[in-house]
Amino acid sequence: MAEIATKIAKEIMKTHVLKVGTEVPVKDIAKLMLATDISGLPVVDDQDHVLGVVTELDLMRNQIAPNEPSIWTTIWGMDAERMEKYQNARRKYMAKTAGEVMTSPALTVDVTESVERVANIMFNKQIKRLFVTDGGKLAGVISRSAFTKLLLEMEK
Repeated sequence: MAEIATKIAKEIMKTHVLKVGTEVPVKDIAKLMLATDISGLPVVDDQDHVLGVVTELDLMRNQIAPNEPSIWTTIWGMDAERMEKYQNARRKYMAKTAGEVMTSPALTVDVTESVERVANIMFNKQIKRLFVTDGGKLAGVISRSAFTKLLLEMEK
């Protein structure tokens, strides 16, 4: 596995990245994800800065109403973490656009980040993809499959 330690993100990322703006309707995102068999898309601004990500999980949350707090929780109060989770779930449920449904901020790495560090981030955060930036702008994406390909390349 010594070879992985010498590689950087730019060497294994895909540079053709489908992306959406903040005003794209949720239904259009769902159509695009199904048509391209992609499970998550970056949400970018006009200068290609990554603002967030819309994943299949975000689209599921958009269809499922969050559990309302119980009367006792309402009377006695809800701790800050549970309140934030409820508000986030409610926001995603009501969302109509990418900017409203996205998870933000999206995790990103620079093109010069080591592949070993990329792998650790993805493993520890249990994420399927990591967007790569160059000068703060979207440059590529690294998915889990990149590591499967890297394993096969190392066998040669």
